[in-house]
Parts: sequence; C-alpha cells; structure tokens
Amino acid sequence: MKVKHLFLIVLLFVTGLASAQQMGPIPVNKNVRQGKLSNGLTYYILHNEWPEHVANFYIAQRVGSIQENDKQRGLAHFLEHMAFNGSEHFPDSTLLEFTRSLGVQFGSNLNAYTSIDQTVYRICDVPTARQTALDSCLLILKDWSNGLTLADKEIDKERGVIHQEWQLRRSPVMRIYDDVLPKFYPNSKYGHRMPIGLMSIVDKFPYQDLRDYYKKWYRPDNQCIIVVGDVDVDHTENEIKKLWANSTVPANAAQVVEEAVPDTKDAIYVFGKDKELPYSQVGFSMKHDAFPDAQKGDMYYYVDSYAKNIITMMLNQRLAELAQKADCPFTGAYSEDGDYMLSKPKAAFSMAADAKEGKDLQALAAIYREAQRVRLYGFTAGEYDRMKAEYLSQLESAYVNRNKVKNAQYGDELRDHYLSNEPIPSKEDDYQIMKQLIEMPALNVDVINKYAQELITDKDSNFVAYIFAQDKAGATYPTEAQMAQTINAVRAEKIEPYVDNVKQEPLLDEKKLPKAGKIVSEKENKVLGFKELTLSNGARVILKKTDFKDNEIQFQASAKGGKGLYGKADFSNLQLFNAIIGYSGLGNFSRQELQKALSGKQAFVGCGLSNYYQTLAGSCVPKDIETMMQLLYLNLTNVAKDEASYKAMMAQMELSLKNKDLSPESVFGDSLSNTSYGHEARFAPTTLNTLKNVNYDRILQIWKERFANPGQFVYYFVGNFDEATLRPLIEKYIACLPKGKAENWKEVPSYVAGQAVNKFTRKSETPKAIAFEFWHAPMAYTLENEILTSATGQVLSMVYLKSIREDASAAYSVSAGGSLRRLGNKSTAVIQAYCPMDPAKSDLALKLLAEGIKDNTVKMDADKVQKVKDFMLKDAELSAKTNNYWMGILDNYIWSGVDFHTNYKKTVEAITPAKLAAYLKQFLAAGNHAEVVMTPAK
Repeated sequence: MKVKHLFLIVLLFVTGLASAQQMGPIPVNKNVRQGKLSNGLTYYILHNEWPEHVANFYIAQRVGSIQENDKQRGLAHFLEHMAFNGSEHFPDSTLLEFTRSLGVQFGSNLNAYTSIDQTVYRICDVPTARQTALDSCLLILKDWSNGLTLADKEIDKERGVIHQEWQLRRSPVMRIYDDVLPKFYPNSKYGHRMPIGLMSIVDKFPYQDLRDYYKKWYRPDNQCIIVVGDVDVDHTENEIKKLWANSTVPANAAQVVEEAVPDTKDAIYVFGKDKELPYSQVGFSMKHDAFPDAQKGDMYYYVDSYAKNIITMMLNQRLAELAQKADCPFTGAYSEDGDYMLSKPKAAFSMAADAKEGKDLQALAAIYREAQRVRLYGFTAGEYDRMKAEYLSQLESAYVNRNKVKNAQYGDELRDHYLSNEPIPSKEDDYQIMKQLIEMPALNVDVINKYAQELITDKDSNFVAYIFAQDKAGATYPTEAQMAQTINAVRAEKIEPYVDNVKQEPLLDEKKLPKAGKIVSEKENKVLGFKELTLSNGARVILKKTDFKDNEIQFQASAKGGKGLYGKADFSNLQLFNAIIGYSGLGNFSRQELQKALSGKQAFVGCGLSNYYQTLAGSCVPKDIETMMQLLYLNLTNVAKDEASYKAMMAQMELSLKNKDLSPESVFGDSLSNTSYGHEARFAPTTLNTLKNVNYDRILQIWKERFANPGQFVYYFVGNFDEATLRPLIEKYIACLPKGKAENWKEVPSYVAGQAVNKFTRKSETPKAIAFEFWHAPMAYTLENEILTSATGQVLSMVYLKSIREDASAAYSVSAGGSLRRLGNKSTAVIQAYCPMDPAKSDLALKLLAEGIKDNTVKMDADKVQKVKDFMLKDAELSAKTNNYWMGILDNYIWSGVDFHTNYKKTVEAITPAKLAAYLKQFLAAGNHAEVVMTPAK
C-alpha cells in the first residue's frame, strides 16, 4: 500500500475544509535557534529554564548499523562505546572523570545509543553556573564528531565489554530474531543489521575497519548539535561555529542512502522457537510505506498521526476487554501503527499477543479477527467519543504544563526533527492546531473508520505473521501452512459487529454520601512549607502547594498496619494483594467499565499494603481534582469484586510463572530473594503454588479490615492545587468517613543476619554470570547516616566501574548504591552491588568486588568523594523541584520526625574521605553480608 494513496485518502476526507480551516504548514518554534554551517553541520539551540540552571547537550548522527558493510557488523555500536575511551582533548577514560567533576554521572547523565539508522550521544543536566563548563561540553561533542583516538589498546579492552553486553541482552526473543530476521526482510539489508552485530566480528575485527567506518560516516553533514537549557544562545552559537569551522567533508564523500524494504506479493509466515521462551508470542504486520519525512511539515501529517493513534487506542480497549473473557486464547494483546520492526522507510499496522498454552493458532486468529472486525464495521460513535475525549484531555494536560517542559523532552523533539523531520511547533501552536483539527466536524468516526479500512487489509500482499514458541522435547509446533490456513479461515468467517457496553451513571451517588465533616484545626510548618489540617474524624491532611508542574497534583495516604498484622495462612494473599485489588472494580463499576467511565479524565487512585502501612496513592490534573477525590472515597469504601478481571489476571500470572524457571535471570532473582531474607516464607518468590493458595474473598476481607479506619490515615496533597477548591472536597470526601480505631504495626522478619553465601551454576542457552553483594547494618535514622550511606554506595559504584568494566573488561555494567531504610520502629543501612559478569572473568570480577569495598574502609579517593558530593548537590537542586521529592520528604517527616531536606546540602558539604571510610568500616563491622553468585554450568 503506497503512502501516497493513504495521503490522498486523508486529503479527500477533509476536502472543502482546507481553506476554511487554513490547513497548511506546521509552524516552527520561533525560540529554536537553527543554523547550518557551510560544511553541512546542523545545529539547534533552545533557551529553556526548566529545570533551572542546567543544560543538555546532544550530537545526533543519521548513521547507524545499516551503514555497515558485511565485515563491519557491530562496529557502529562498537564506535559508540569508544567515544568514552579516548579523544583528542580527553585521552583514555578522562572524559568520565571530567564530566563527573561537573556533577554529571555516567549512565544517567552521560550516555549514548546506537540504532539501525541513528547514533545519538548526550550530556545532560550540566550545571550552567560556569560558562567554561558549558564550553567544555561543546568541546566533548566536537571530539565525538571527529576527534576520537580509537587506540589499539582501548579497542581491545572494549571487545570484552561489548561481548558481555551481547550476552546480557541475548534474551530468548533476541536469539529467535537472530535466526529469523532475514525472513521478515527478504532481499533487504535490514534482515542482517541488528546493531549489536556479530561477535565473530566484534572479537576479531582489524583496528582499521573501525577507523574506516568512523572516517567515512562521522562527518558534519551527517551530524546535528543540539543544546537545550539555561544557556546564552548567542554565545553557544558562536562557539559551535568556531569549533566546527575547520571541519570538512571529502569531495567524494559517501551519501546516506535510504535502504529499501521491498514490497512482498505473497504473505510471509515466520516460526521461531527457543528453549527459554516462557510462553508463545504471536502477531502480524500489514506493511505500508511510511509517511514521507519531506511531508511531515504539513498539517495533514497531524491528521494522519491522530487517526492512527485513535484507531489503535480504540482497538486496544477492545483487546483488553476481550482478554477478560474465559475463552479468550490470549492473556494480553495490543495494536500499533509505526515502523515495521527495524525499518524507518517501511511502516506497518501491527498486532501482537501472548498466547495461552496450546493456543498459538487460536490467539493469532483472535487478534486477526479483531482487526477484520474493525475493517468490516469500524468503531462505534461511543468508542470514538470516549477516545477523542481522552486524547483531548491528554493534549490539554500537556498544554497546561507548557511552561514547565523539561530539557530532555525538548532535546528528544529536536533530535527527531533532525533525524526524521518531526514537527517542532511551539507548545501553544501544537495545542491550538491539534485541538482545531480534532474538533473539525468532518473528522468524525466515519472518517476514522474509512481510514482504518486503508490500514487494515484482508490481502496477502505485504502481510507478515509470526509465532514464537518454546522449544521443548516432544512438542508439536504450528507450521507455516497452518498459520496461512488460520488466517484464511478468519477471512472466510462471518464476523459480527462489536457491541459497546457502557455503564451510563456517575462514579458514585452523591446523595448517598455521608454528611460532610469539618476541618477543625490547622497549623503551618514554615520550615518545610506545608499546612497540616486536622479533620473532625481525626484524619490529618498535609497540603503543600507547588508550581513545579502546572498540570499535576499528587496524592498519597498512609496509616500504620500493613501486611505485618497477618500470619502464615495469608502469605499468598498478601503477595498478590496489591495486584488483585488493582484489578478489582470500584463502586458499581467493573474494572473495564471504570476505564471507559474515566475516558477524558486524568485522574487515578489505587490502594495497597506494605509491610508496615496501608496506603493510597494517586494523581490528577487540577481540573479533575473532584474525580480523584471520588476515586479516593471509593478506594476506602467500596472496592468491588470483579471476577472476570481477577480470572484474567490470574491466567496472565499463571502463564508467566509456569515456565519462569527457564529464565536464568528469574532463577537468580528468586535465589537472591531467598538468600537475602534467610528463606523467610513471608518473602518467598511468587510461584504457581502461590496462585493456588490465593482466595479473592479473603483478599477483599483484608482490604476491608485495613481500610476500615479512614480517620487514622495521614493524607498528603502535593502540587498545583487550588486550596479554596480542595478544602471543601476534603470535608466532603475524607472528613465524612468514620474515625475508626488507632492501630500499630507488628515487626516482621528482616534481612538475613551474619554471612549468607549462595553460589550456584546454571545452564542456559547463552551463558550468564551474575553477582549480587548485599551488606546491611542497624543504623540510627538520621539525615547524616542517610547521606553517608548514599555517598558510600556512589563512591563504590565509581570504584567498580573503573576496576571491573574499564580496566578488567569483566562486565558491561556494574553498579552500587546505598540507602537508609525505615522498617517499622527500626532502621537499617543497606549497601548493595550488582554485577552481570563476563563468565570467563567471573572470578576476577568477584575478587574486585570484595577488594573494592574492603580497600575503601581504609582510604577513600578524595577526587571520587568530591565528585560524588558535586553530583549529590546538583541532584538535590533538581529533585527539590519535583512533587515526587516533596511527597517523600513530607511522608518521611510525618512518620519519623526526621527532616531530610533542610540541612541536606550542609551535611553533604561536610562529607570527607576520612568520614566516609570510617563510616564504611563501622557499617561492615556489623558482619551482615549476603552474596549470591550464578555462573554457567560446565
């Protein structure tokens, strides 16, 4: 199907409206400074002050693995790694050390990715106080563009790291794709260019092959510099011009040429299998040409995108509804329209599902049938109205927050504009244009249904279907012929139209609400900037007004109690309590009915249990605050049994758990849980036996017991609320509830004491080696101890990254972290390290893990400590401008009395290497250490 045809269909749908609605080009954000140097380098600069005092730097390149020749497979990705291992101005690994000195952390702030047709590097959240620091970040981008040293020794060191990344990411589905990808792409290079490449090449390629790829493709005419944040735009532009002034492009430089994905006359059926795949995955694609980049600047692109999004949103609602039926052959399914797998030039309407055991062909038939139902009958007016309202509500929410758009979002948008010509209007223009288009009377359900008929076909041409199954002895598998027969059988069926069942009533009957209570007292905490209200039923309400996000109000509530009040007979129910309550209905609504009823509302509330608390949590946009309050009320008073939803969830969990031990990562996770908690039954991993012991009625009884005392909760509201609006709602929906009786928690067993070592071997399709080190010690719950524990973990993370990844090439990733945890009336400091290792170097990695923590009890590197302090101070500035942060600060203060905010910076600044080393020594003296190590079986 040619996109020209699709484009004309859309054009015809709005014929006669073009001049009236002023259809035309999408305006470009005037605040973006754009430029292009004579050598072809493109740049975008945008001054943005959210968050304040930081900036993001990117270099985007329109080249990736598709540009590799046959002897370079994997080198585009390899080159991305080498960008951190030596360049003209940052030799060896000094780049990581320099950026850490700016408060930029490797991984979260400093990173890159390689895909099939693009490679993007980023330096994010750089403090802007020093212009020299910002200029240095541009110098890093310049080095990445054409100044990498690519030294022999550094290339050889990185081979092991890449190989370990390949091992780490070689999941069952990735192994299947290695085998069958060429079948998805007959006569196309896309079938042979997964970015990770071939390890036979990665392990042995000549150094010059990598340098050749770099020289050939990393050129200014293939690159774009993007800077977003609190920067001087003029100065930044001048620096870019100066740095790249002498960069040139060879006269006969190779051009980036779009690789074709040929149309296919006949249907393609693909079958793949793997021994560790836990359940079958089925799906299909109906390929069509992608919307041309050159035409994305026109408003018709918005119409096209909206139509595809709304079609898949409506279809996904149907699929979720279908999955709840007992005879449905899948546990979950979805639809989408976008790139056909790896290829940007070819798009597709696609559907996929997780099949129930033995139901592979039936699941394929079921999702194909739903697609054909849409093709034949379209969607109902009610479905479209709900999803249109939801779409507009999300659009409005983004518009309300238009002045608090983060640098990262703008950075991604500018990247996509360069790489794919995605529109970059201002947030005001984007909202006005989309709202105008969506509300056009002509863009109605009939138009959407006609467009769905263009996306969904019943023909073999450009049709691809697949089944991925578990490879097990004695199994019988679907053949490609049977897959074709299944599809053809659905085409021959008499399919009935979809019936849209909707409950037409309000969330709750306000006439039946108890009499509203009162706010009886209030006080203000000026240090942390919140008000505390006391209600007539004894409930406490914490209000903190913020302007960090104009479109967000966060809610939370908690009361003492939790899972610890229940014994062994309820362990299975407690494990699944949160999930099952989340799948239940509210009031007179089933879960599915509730989702439909909330279309167009941006509000959510859920409830759950932790070991020591019963909790509620939710969020909303300001205009939907009363809806959130109604959901809050229903979560406390009327969680409804939804048998269909419950059975669907249990079927999904059964499918996941039945073969979970096929996954080495799953086996390791269960071993870690058992070892860390000393095989305490309360914390046992979830298994099929857990499901067998679950009782839905008992879970609802536990909910009733835990949430029967609303007056004992502390309720928190943080965000952009209008207090005058919120206060009467608090009286109406919270103060009206019963006071109940005060309860306390019961102590539950904690982490295993002493030394616990669990080393085991595991045979797997791809050899895997993983280590997890877990240390803990009783520690007073103070701000200083929290900071010392966190800082120690961050220093260890830097130590391990240098020794295990950079020097020994024994792991692709290794990390450590520390935190102070409240466990009822006690508190525990925890430090942990996680290291997926190269199996051939696992002994070395374990040795370095042990040495790293031991050596740092004697002396900590002053430079590393300073860099951790710099990062913590910068991160504190950023975190303090988020509602999540303040919710945590307030909840912690209310229940512990400890203020983790006011003196945070002062306490961080007081850290010294000697203090950290002494703290670590004291911490380890407790003698509590669990070690879990999995290595491949011989």
